Amino acid sequence: MWYAISWLIVFFLLAMWTLLAWATHAAVQWVAGLSGAQVGAATGGVTEAAKQMGALRLPEWLTVWLPAGVLEPWADMAASLMPWITSMLGQAPALVAWLSPVVWVAWAIGAMLLLALGAGLSLLVRIMKGRTLGRPANR
Repeated sequence: MWYAISWLIVFFLLAMWTLLAWATHAAVQWVAGLSGAQVGAATGGVTEAAKQMGALRLPEWLTVWLPAGVLEPWADMAASLMPWITSMLGQAPALVAWLSPVVWVAWAIGAMLLLALGAGLSLLVRIMKGRTLGRPANR
């Protein structure tokens, strides 16, 4: 029975791992479908969102509870990250060409590790079963 339980756990983990890899692959394929104009529009949207983020103000009742000078570092950090995000979005179509095979290679490595985990659990069950069978009865 313990063999079945351990392998059921391993197969459940393998199914979840496969689902995660499939979802990642689907997301990569979706991003790959973006044309250059769409990526440019997304980049413009991110830049516009960054500009608008500086215009957002917290409610008065919340600013009373925040220490002085807390909001300025957050706005500076957002402004410093925007060029990096913009450049990454510009390179997205070139990156997705090799990202799909990487996802499935990572899946294969993870699947082999999970199968090794199942073999290890089976070995552990065999060792524990041998110890309990060889133990003398209590008197």
